[in-house]
This record gives sequence, C-alpha cells and structure tokens, in this order.
Amino acid sequence: MRDLFGDAPGAGPANGDIALALVLHDQTDKAWLLAETIDRRTAQWAPKSKATRGEGRDENIWTMPIWLAQERGWM
Repeated sequence: MRDLFGDAPGAGPANGDIALALVLHDQTDKAWLLAETIDRRTAQWAPKSKATRGEGRDENIWTMPIWLAQERGWM
C-alpha cells in the first residue's frame, strides 16, 4: 500500500517494543550511539542486536524493547 509520500508505514512495533525518534551520533559494528537531541553529551549506546533502524524517511526512527529505552532514559 502506498500513501502520499510513498510506501505506507507497516504495522507498529511488536508487543513489548517501542519506536522512538532519535539522533544518530556514531556507530560501531555492534552498536549505535543515540540521543533524543543533537547534544552528543546525552547520547547512549544501543546494541544493534536489540534495536532496528527505520528505512527511507523513517531512518531516524529506532525500534527497540521498552526495557532498553527505559534503561537508557529515552522514556
């Protein structure tokens, strides 16, 4: 299905997951350095094994377990 901007978004996050808009500051092979703002001093590492990055216009949307977002202070 397509919307005005291209592909329509799929279903929301799986049960127990949350989707957050975060800023990518850095990355390694195993983790992303993410923050809620452009202030790198508040950034926290999120393991790539536990989080996924959106694609296209949603590239700044990160889906992860709720416990991880709470642990990092993003919710």
